[in-house]
Amino acid sequence: MPYDSFSNESIPKGKGIMYVKKDGSVLFFENSKTYKNMLGNKREGRKMRWTKKTFAVTTDKKKVEKKDSALAKDIEKKLQAQKAEKEAPKEQKK
Repeated sequence: MPYDSFSNESIPKGKGIMYVKKDGSVLFFENSKTYKNMLGNKREGRKMRWTKKTFAVTTDKKKVEKKDSALAKDIEKKLQAQKAEKEAPKEQKK
């Protein structure tokens, strides 16, 4: 059973489109939607959300790490104190 070259879906026997390129490579398509997206629009199946190939591209965003340790809290307090000291002379000049 062949698999769609664009979406990696299985194609039932007797269905789909077989496309042979000039170089001899064979591409199988489940329907006209995948055929048009790959050859007409020149899209990549990995980048489309509705394909099974999507898992190849990871789009996980990094989670913001929370600073819960005592050292991190101490450093954060010192930074805030430094910012407050820098802003204090500016306010006095005005």
